[in-house]
Amino acid sequence: MRANFVDTLLARLDGEVATIWATVLLRIDARPDVARLRGALRALVRESERLNVAWDDARGAWVPAPRTDEAVDAALLEGAEPLDEPEAVTRIINTRVDLARDVPLRLHLRPLSDGAPGPWLFAIQLHHAIGDAKALAHLLERLWLHCAGRASQSPPLGPSTLTDGKVLLAALRGPGRVLGLVSPRRRLLAQRGLGLRRSGDTAGRSLMATARLTLPAGRTDVQASEVFFAALLAGVALREPTKDGLIRLRVPVDLRRMLGLGRMLGNGCSTVPLELPLREVRARLADAPALAALVREALRRVLDEGVHWTTALECMAVARLAPGPVLRRNARPGLVAEPRTNTLVATYLGRLDKHFVDAPFRIHSLRSHTATWGATGLGFGDTLNINTATFEGLWTRGELRDFTEQLAGWASSGFGLAAEVVGP
Repeated sequence: MRANFVDTLLARLDGEVATIWATVLLRIDARPDVARLRGALRALVRESERLNVAWDDARGAWVPAPRTDEAVDAALLEGAEPLDEPEAVTRIINTRVDLARDVPLRLHLRPLSDGAPGPWLFAIQLHHAIGDAKALAHLLERLWLHCAGRASQSPPLGPSTLTDGKVLLAALRGPGRVLGLVSPRRRLLAQRGLGLRRSGDTAGRSLMATARLTLPAGRTDVQASEVFFAALLAGVALREPTKDGLIRLRVPVDLRRMLGLGRMLGNGCSTVPLELPLREVRARLADAPALAALVREALRRVLDEGVHWTTALECMAVARLAPGPVLRRNARPGLVAEPRTNTLVATYLGRLDKHFVDAPFRIHSLRSHTATWGATGLGFGDTLNINTATFEGLWTRGELRDFTEQLAGWASSGFGLAAEVVGP
């Protein structure tokens, strides 16, 4: 049960800054049928090998850890005290987990005080060492089918099939992908990124806010992703109006299709640095389509160059060769280094509607969070959600709110989109 390089790195780094959850947050009408939900959760864990393992740090491997019904029931947390949404979100995204003992999947139910009649927040968290956001989306499809008693209609998710060997073979098909490691521009850990102004040097609790942009009918997912990246770049340029340097977005690239991998419970991405001079971004602030084109060209360039394979090799080397104490010792300082390895982590998840078709309740809004300094973007219904995240102590709640309002305001005026900001 040896973990691949992505799982290994995330498991070894867990908890140094925060629990590395991938979280989806749903605002729903009322309290769902908890007994049915608990039964579905038990069935989901029972069929998923990857949810019945524990991390053995000394061996650097997953070991079998069969879950009892009591252990699974403990992974569904229900709060009784009504909270406003920002406070409920903050409590959920800061939930801790012990990978050596606990089920690496959590469900949360929280009554909300901000609205009527009786809205609730339903959140699902998957530990990132077990799987990424795409794996979580497929896992949710299985949860809904179990709720409806229709799980036999489709097969459960298989274990991760992203192996070191598959990635190594794919990377070695192009010699430039290996030689790319000598170029700092193509290395994920090269310290070249502009550091954003911050209010302190400590990384405390995770914080998040969300900008909701209403998309016109016919807007494609590619166009929505360009709005997400352009708005994020604009937010950086507006926050740092007098600085110069490289904005370095850290962008996950999904390897599943490239490697012929199907629906699996695991991580399937490599991450690339996307470098853009702040001066060029600032010069295009008055022309939103031009800034979106700049992003499009930069993404095409790194994909054409195979940078995702280069960074996969880099990640593989770090995960296998760097001692655990070294990884942990550098995690927090890396957030405040100047220059940084990356300005922001930027993940676009695509349209998520299809993963919630069978949900047993009406969903009013959907948000997502990963414990990082950056943002995730997703499409749901006619809305593009830009979910910004940071840590208390690096930014205040007010700074995160201001940053999110600035990028939302720029996207609203530049692309003609209605916008609102929620949280933190």
